[in-house]
Amino acid sequence: MALAFFSTGELPPAVTDSTLVLIPKVEVPEKVTHLRPISLNNVSLKAITKAMTSRLKPVMRKLVSPRQSSFIPGRQTADNILVVQEVLHSFRKKRGKKGGLVFKIDLEKAYDRLRWDFLRDTLKEVGLPSSWISCIMYCVEQNRMRVLWNGELSQPICPSRGVRQGDPLSPYLFVLCMERLSHRIDLAVRDGLWKPVKLSANGPPLTHLFFADDLLLFAEAESHQITAIRQCLEDFCLSSGQQVNYNKSILYVSPNISRRKASQLSRRAGIPLKAALGRYLGIQAIQERVTKERYQSIILRIQKRMAPWKAKRLSFAARLTLTQSVSASLPVYNMQTELIPMGVCKSIDKLNRDFIWSDEEEKAKMHLVSWEKMTMPKKQGGVGIRSTRQANLAMLAKCGWRLLQDKDSIWTQVMKAKYGRHRQELDMIRPIQGSSFTWASIAKVASLLKKGCAWNIKSGRKTHFWLDCWVSQVPLRELAVDNVPPELEGVKVADMVGEDGCWKTELFVNLLPEEVTQRILSVAVDSASDEEDQLFWTASSDGRFTTKSAFSLLIQHQPDQDEGIWKIIWKLPTLERVRCFMWQAFLDRLATNVLRYSRRVADSPDCERCAGQPESVLHILRDCTPALFFWSRHVPLHQQASFFSCNQREWLSMNLKSGDSVGNGVEWPGFFSTAAWLIWKNRTTACFKGIGAAMTPPTLEFSILTKTKLWYDSWNSSDLGLDSRSRPARRVLADIGWGGPESGWVTMNIDGASNGNPGPAGAGGLLRDGTGKWLKGFVASLGTATAVLAELWAFSHGLDLAWKEGHRAIKIETDSQLAIQLIERRHDPIHPHATLLAGIRKRISREWLIRIVHTYREGNRAADWLSKHSLVYPYGVYELAEPPNGLKQVLRDDMLGATFQRRIVTPPSSIP
Repeated sequence: MALAFFSTGELPPAVTDSTLVLIPKVEVPEKVTHLRPISLNNVSLKAITKAMTSRLKPVMRKLVSPRQSSFIPGRQTADNILVVQEVLHSFRKKRGKKGGLVFKIDLEKAYDRLRWDFLRDTLKEVGLPSSWISCIMYCVEQNRMRVLWNGELSQPICPSRGVRQGDPLSPYLFVLCMERLSHRIDLAVRDGLWKPVKLSANGPPLTHLFFADDLLLFAEAESHQITAIRQCLEDFCLSSGQQVNYNKSILYVSPNISRRKASQLSRRAGIPLKAALGRYLGIQAIQERVTKERYQSIILRIQKRMAPWKAKRLSFAARLTLTQSVSASLPVYNMQTELIPMGVCKSIDKLNRDFIWSDEEEKAKMHLVSWEKMTMPKKQGGVGIRSTRQANLAMLAKCGWRLLQDKDSIWTQVMKAKYGRHRQELDMIRPIQGSSFTWASIAKVASLLKKGCAWNIKSGRKTHFWLDCWVSQVPLRELAVDNVPPELEGVKVADMVGEDGCWKTELFVNLLPEEVTQRILSVAVDSASDEEDQLFWTASSDGRFTTKSAFSLLIQHQPDQDEGIWKIIWKLPTLERVRCFMWQAFLDRLATNVLRYSRRVADSPDCERCAGQPESVLHILRDCTPALFFWSRHVPLHQQASFFSCNQREWLSMNLKSGDSVGNGVEWPGFFSTAAWLIWKNRTTACFKGIGAAMTPPTLEFSILTKTKLWYDSWNSSDLGLDSRSRPARRVLADIGWGGPESGWVTMNIDGASNGNPGPAGAGGLLRDGTGKWLKGFVASLGTATAVLAELWAFSHGLDLAWKEGHRAIKIETDSQLAIQLIERRHDPIHPHATLLAGIRKRISREWLIRIVHTYREGNRAADWLSKHSLVYPYGVYELAEPPNGLKQVLRDDMLGATFQRRIVTPPSSIP
């Protein structure tokens, strides 16, 4: 149907019909205006318009000016909010007779009033092909609506204007039409009729900010400006069909304008004068000192969202999930641009903490695990909940990162002109006396940004060798073992590299520790490049900022001997409530009698079944009568001695790390954790309802076996539609060996090695013909590098060798799938290895045939041997005309077709 539509430009009438549903805006709607119309469209039509949207979306950034932020890739709602807060801050500081004004314009039913002839004319002005315009207008104009009221459909309504609500294409069409108003305003500015607002001498002029139909207009507070603004709005409304609701619109003027003059401006504009701008895009405009009362609405919203769940019996895992998805996410919108006061953060954390540990409104429970432990990342023993303050700082760090990276946005231009004061990059973000609350909030994360940012070397002409952070998180001058000579202090990285691309080690080798020198030697510099050095985010592998990585930087990570066990617990193939139970058990934070007695909740620490035996976690799960009966029947006899003799931590670790299976493919860790949870559930029944209500050991055994089998079958059922990445990898035995290239080709096997990752690194490779005959090889000592960096250097040196030897049809084999993905991925200038990757792609683009193939280490044994052998060489690249003695046996095995068995991952569908 979709292909036919793009050929014929027509669809069956029923496909373009839609149903209008009225959704209440308030709890008790009394007027039609209290209802929000939502259009339900045919799925086939939405698929067609979605396809057109996906084609139009990538070019929207070029078609729409930076003053429109909605539905444009790379632009965010926070952009407009930041600009508005800075405007209001500058207005508050204005002195003298000249002031500024802000119009907050409300358009009546903006989507529904858009004229079709105006839309068609806009699409022509944009430059879309006539066939596309016809298809778009067909989807807009061919629309019969029926209103769904009290379960019945009304008679068809055929609109003569407006765009469909709920259609993927409609927002983009509307934004393009609003761009016509932006052009009209720009014309008035060029003609000198509209005087824009400037927040600083070198800042961009501000006339308007659009977010779909939310319009803000800025101008000098003069009567002739009112005339110019009204003329622009009236011209646009006349041609587009829009209508300004002057009663709902707002006029705000800077405080230095007299009330008399402000009233005159309001009467001339026909728009009410307000003392405050109110809310804009969901955020309260800051026009006074920020206090805790400003954020009470957030606390009330959290309490309101959590209140219906208080009386329900939710498990710990359910309350945890609800907190993560609802309560912890509600303040996120404000966190992007504002530093929420510490008192508010503590109040939000208390609400979350109380909800997690208590399932009834007026019944408090023990907080078994400290809040500090819970807010740690899962790999460090927490549950992944973020404390409000840390989440706030991570969000603000994202704002600061965008300020450093984005060069074209209006908000970054405003901020840099107002607070930059000729400072560059990271030095620009700092506290400034008298700055706005938004800037003070961003400045709070200056130290975090400096901790996570470093320079990505391209040409090396922008980065100072000694003064900037580029090879470590501190400047090299602070790591120097001796005073840096004055003539070298201001040199750039490019100055320390020779014309051949090699480092001038004689200039710094005696001034820096050996380990730092080795790290420098592994850095690639392209002196011939025109690209400027860029900042990258060191806490993520691809160099791009993420709030998750910023949150990790905020937490002082201490090496944890149990880090591996946490990953196992949170990946157990069982219910989430069982994972949470095992997390508590490993922390020894289950509400046993021992723990309850220590907190003066229980009268005795002893087990009710086993007189005189303290009821600890280990006792309940292993040594108590029901548990002992079960485990003695299901743990193999040869393992029972170690199973029943080790302490609690060893016992849990041993069973969770076990690679055994119970039978029918059920893995022991999942079976063990589920059985332990059911044993605990049986204990809680005995505790609260009496021992008589609990299951007997044989009945408990039957229940455990039945439920674990049922859950395991459900977990592995294809009906669940689980993503393949969440399933255990299925492996089969395969024979792996080296295979020669086809006729006319040569094979280049390459590999990189890092002893420590990062640590002393090297690379190696060799050229062979179809018979396996050695043609040429190389080894390269790289200094200190990661394994993936060593693999990329192996690519670079291997390509150079093959080109030098005159081979023009090369099959490159490597055992690093990650290196292949990085090379084949599109160019990412911010990636930490971008310079080296660009050099590899440049070499591949020469006039020759290159085929990159992934092989396993068993098929790459020769290159693997050379990469490890390279670690004994001093820094540099060495060509090998003959193979080293230790490699000859490996080469003979490859020539004879020797293979080695390996378990390889195979898609489940390919296994019979």
